[in-house]
Amino acid sequence: MGNITAFSCFIFLTFAVFTTARPKSGPDQKCKSGPVDLVFLIDSSRSVRPHEFETMRKFMIDILNTLDIGLDTTRVGVVQYSSKVRSEFFLKTHSKLESMVKAINEIVPLAQGTMTGLAIRYLMNEAFTPGQGDRPKVPNVAVIVTDGRPQDRVAEVAAEAREKGIEIYAVGVARADMTSLRAMASPPFEDHVFLVERFDLIHQFGLQFQDKLCGIDLCLESDHGCEHICESSPGSYTCDCLPGYRLNTDGKTCSAIDLCAEGKHDCQQICTSSPGSFTCDCNQGYHLNNDKKTCSPIDLCAEGKHGCEQVCVYSGPGIFTCDCNEGYRLNGDKKTCSPVDLCAEGKHDCQQVCVYSGPGIFTCDCNDGYRLNEDEKTCSPIDLCAEGKHDCQQVCVYSGPGSFTCDCNEGYRLNGDKKTCSPIDLCAEGKHGCEQVCIYSGPGSFTCDCNEGYRLNGDKKTCSPIDLCAEGKHGCEQVCIYSGPGSFTCDCNEGYRLNGDKKTCSPIDLCAEGKHDCEQVCVNMGPGIFTCDCNKGYRLNEDEKSCSAIDLCAEGKHDCEQLCISAPGVFTCDCNKGFKLNKDKRTCTNMDMCNTVKHGCEYQCVNTPGSFYCVCPEGQLLQEDGKTCGTCKSANIDLVLLIDGSKSVRPQNFELVKKFVNQVVDSLDVSAHGTRVGLVQYSSRVRTEFPLNMYHTAADIKNAVMKVDYMEKGTMTGLALKHMLENSFSEAEGARPASRNIPRVGLVFTDGRSQDDISEYAKKAKEAGITMYAVGVGKAVEDELREIASDPVDKHFYYTTDFTAINTIAENLKLNICPAESQGEVEVKDPCACENMVEFQQGTINTLDLLTEKLAAMASRLEQLENQLLSRK
Repeated sequence: MGNITAFSCFIFLTFAVFTTARPKSGPDQKCKSGPVDLVFLIDSSRSVRPHEFETMRKFMIDILNTLDIGLDTTRVGVVQYSSKVRSEFFLKTHSKLESMVKAINEIVPLAQGTMTGLAIRYLMNEAFTPGQGDRPKVPNVAVIVTDGRPQDRVAEVAAEAREKGIEIYAVGVARADMTSLRAMASPPFEDHVFLVERFDLIHQFGLQFQDKLCGIDLCLESDHGCEHICESSPGSYTCDCLPGYRLNTDGKTCSAIDLCAEGKHDCQQICTSSPGSFTCDCNQGYHLNNDKKTCSPIDLCAEGKHGCEQVCVYSGPGIFTCDCNEGYRLNGDKKTCSPVDLCAEGKHDCQQVCVYSGPGIFTCDCNDGYRLNEDEKTCSPIDLCAEGKHDCQQVCVYSGPGSFTCDCNEGYRLNGDKKTCSPIDLCAEGKHGCEQVCIYSGPGSFTCDCNEGYRLNGDKKTCSPIDLCAEGKHGCEQVCIYSGPGSFTCDCNEGYRLNGDKKTCSPIDLCAEGKHDCEQVCVNMGPGIFTCDCNKGYRLNEDEKSCSAIDLCAEGKHDCEQLCISAPGVFTCDCNKGFKLNKDKRTCTNMDMCNTVKHGCEYQCVNTPGSFYCVCPEGQLLQEDGKTCGTCKSANIDLVLLIDGSKSVRPQNFELVKKFVNQVVDSLDVSAHGTRVGLVQYSSRVRTEFPLNMYHTAADIKNAVMKVDYMEKGTMTGLALKHMLENSFSEAEGARPASRNIPRVGLVFTDGRSQDDISEYAKKAKEAGITMYAVGVGKAVEDELREIASDPVDKHFYYTTDFTAINTIAENLKLNICPAESQGEVEVKDPCACENMVEFQQGTINTLDLLTEKLAAMASRLEQLENQLLSRK
């Protein structure tokens, strides 16, 4: 219990003192927590930038300044990891703070992957061992600082470490994954798991421990407003700033001191700023000298930082190539070496098997079933049957070199041991073909028989039941039905039903029983047969069941000039729209619409029966209003927008994306018969927000766009292109048929690299005739955008570094095209043109021919119905 109390004091004091970073702290204020063995496990993967690593270095040093360092008090070790693990110093290495700080300042980051599980196992097996300074009955504490998701499994190894008594604190920065942090840390998680947005905010997590360390003061009990540090004094407090910050004139807020920007540094190449401090860095291919200011070229070969398995060849600052010793060759990874294998390269004279015995050495061997000849190269097959080396009961069959199978004489079968034999009983084994009864008559022999009530057929295998119906041994009046050996039932012919004696039959009158589907009249035609008829004034339809009133209009038995309005056996006349009925109640007079109404045609009005249309002079086209003329009108297109809803877009930028979509919509002529718009959002999955056929006005589309919810996951652009091609441009979702020649346009908006392949469906979309536009922002990859865009790429590809600039792209997008490419849905022809008059005349003749054929067919059908009625009477 004492150890746990000491440990709690240590860890809370460590983080809280680092958080407040009080400038007046001195040796008398160091934590007297009792003995603790502490190991820092720091992530130095390539995602940790140099200035972030310097913040982590300062983080460790600030914590050490609060501890009582010594071999009998607090021992400290530091381990860094990436794709591999390296101990910078063990618990036993340093007994003084100054030497620890010097060692931390000399750490060189590994800058590779993130194998956190491997690093935790190293803590258990190496760092916390007696040989490296771990003390018995002293608390073991591990502080893991990481900025990313582990590339290996951590849950099991972290649990094993906790079971061994190691208390783990997990500190996550920026890209760290909370699930992984909780899997590593000791419970309770609220005391052992911390996650901050940036490395320069790593001090924030210590604030929650101050009340456990310093007791109650005004800084904790009041809303003091200090941005960084609140210094309590009896009945009062003052504000102060963290090291590297200066207090502003308001006495509460702080501003970071940027020594690099102020030129207060002496770095030879690169200055990396942190509040009130700086570190020097070097250009690629150079490393920082011990003075932490000047730079020297890096000889990776001399420093052993090359990864070459055998030979490293220096090629310049930070550059090297690998080579191999004699007898080895360099592998494809350009680092490791492989020995020359004469067997693998086919450089041997073995007949069957070559056995590798070392670089340039081999021996010969044979395949299973062969033995090596005296020349130690060729092989001969082994015949075990011929050599009598078998244990078959009856027959040994040679089946290849060194192998054999056993067999049996005729009438016997090989047993399960594959050696001995047993006689065959076909009946017992069911291998006889008898339909009912098999009688065993010796090995491989049998005869067939039948059950009682059956007789054996001529094939001596199958059986037939005794059929009393077929033999005439029944008393049925009409139909005998076989129902089993020696059994039958009686039935009746169609139109009859069986009487109560179950043998005789009576005729059925369906009309009398009401079992018919005639609409009006049922006529009994015999047992089980009827026909339908109609009441006076109606005739039977082709279904010979329902009836229709006699329609004199449809039969042409009227003298109306235009419209005939029918009632059963009578009619009245009317006229088409634009005509009026004359006093004779039969003929009509045309009303001249062009002269009687305000038609609004810009160029010329053309009358049609009861209506009119507008035409334009040669070289001009009728516009969407159907009245004015122009040289080019907005095209009708089917437009689908694919918008990136991945996590990297951020919510505030996603609102800008929706405004960008609405700017595009404002530039289009949206209507049910004009331009149609569909919207698809994608991240790790794809979701149709609305299809092409859902909204028909720009206002409805814009309202729907602003209601779209942000997905916030991955970036599967290839999956989105596949969805667009297979679903969005389908007729089911509102795309107009290809035969209509309405252009199909796809617009992809993204802010980053796709996590899947885009090549296949970017190509298929363009091959399907879809005009593709690609709009990229921020970290979007230009090569991917160009691969998506249609030719010419420069007119279909747009990029900007800032989301706030996408409104300019929306203004420059030209998605409308002229009528040469799209004539929309209505083609206006000049009715006075010769070819159009001929076309109209031919169409009229064809229509009249069809009407004549229909009238002839109706007359023929009428004659047939009349004949049927006469025959029934």
